[in-house]
Amino acid sequence: MGGARKHTMRTISDTKTDLKGLTPREVDRFCVENLGQRPGQGTRVSVWLYRKKTGDIEAMDGLNRPFREQLKGRCTISSLPVEKQSTSEDGTKKLLYRLSDGNTVEGVLIPGPGRLTLCVSSQVGCASGCGFCLTGSGGLVRNLAVPELVNQVFAAQGVSKLPITNIVLMGAGEPLGNYAAVRSFVEIATDRNGMGLSPRKVTISTCGLAPMIEKLADDGVDVSLAASLNATTDGVRDRIMPVNKTWPIARLMQALQYYCGRTGRTVTIEYVLFKDVNDSPDDARRLMELLKDLPCMINILLFNPFPGCSYERPDEQRAFVMRDMLVLSGSVAVVRMSRGRDIHAACGQLRAAVSHT
Repeated sequence: MGGARKHTMRTISDTKTDLKGLTPREVDRFCVENLGQRPGQGTRVSVWLYRKKTGDIEAMDGLNRPFREQLKGRCTISSLPVEKQSTSEDGTKKLLYRLSDGNTVEGVLIPGPGRLTLCVSSQVGCASGCGFCLTGSGGLVRNLAVPELVNQVFAAQGVSKLPITNIVLMGAGEPLGNYAAVRSFVEIATDRNGMGLSPRKVTISTCGLAPMIEKLADDGVDVSLAASLNATTDGVRDRIMPVNKTWPIARLMQALQYYCGRTGRTVTIEYVLFKDVNDSPDDARRLMELLKDLPCMINILLFNPFPGCSYERPDEQRAFVMRDMLVLSGSVAVVRMSRGRDIHAACGQLRAAVSHT
């Protein structure tokens, strides 16, 4: 926890602390230790900031004026501009955020029955280098700081008439590769004095950093977990997901079993189909065997091509054949149709890092 606190307590100047870099507990501690307030006063600040989405300290009129003046003297509240937005024919909205250093990241608002899901990026670029993902084609530029994660939610909510009900860390980057910041963000998102979302409505998606999956369980981070598997043999997964050379399938399965046993939760297995690569009935049978003892549900997706990629999208029927085989074996499996393909907002299509400094 100490590492996460050190990360989130970073200041954006020599004197002012960005409140959006602090969890509700850290806001309260900051107000006690730095402003001489009694415990609980900082909680009121968190509610104004995260629940009421108040971006101006002066507008927190439920706080007395001397307290507001103290906050203005020692704190700031950052924001993140939406530089561009595109709307798909299916209602999906892609957002381009401009960061303070000139880099950009993208996010996606995905409407559904009774819900609005925001896809959040955790890094500028990505080091994972998956062959089917555009984001990683330029490598990792840097991790996003806690305020940059939080501000994606504020910025997206600002362009939406409906409230954001679900958050998925499935945008640019590997969330578990930015562990401290992502952990703090999850706490902000799920704390009742933060954004107040149910942990079941906040999902971290990983390419398979096995030790970090185990750390997530050991640290008791209350969040939903999805793991990108995408192959049933190490030979294929080595080729499409270089992370497999470090943590092969057996090691990933070991980490997921540990996570489920330690947390009592199920996990979501993401399996993207590529034409003539991992979409055969034999793949389905191997997938059954791999997952037979893992408490999980399986999301089957079809690859979303982009220019210069060597993989192809298979026929949709292959996805339903695989789903039916898995369901007959007793697995919980669904075919997920991609949203926002026409505006390049679907899985794997978010842009690589762009900088204009």
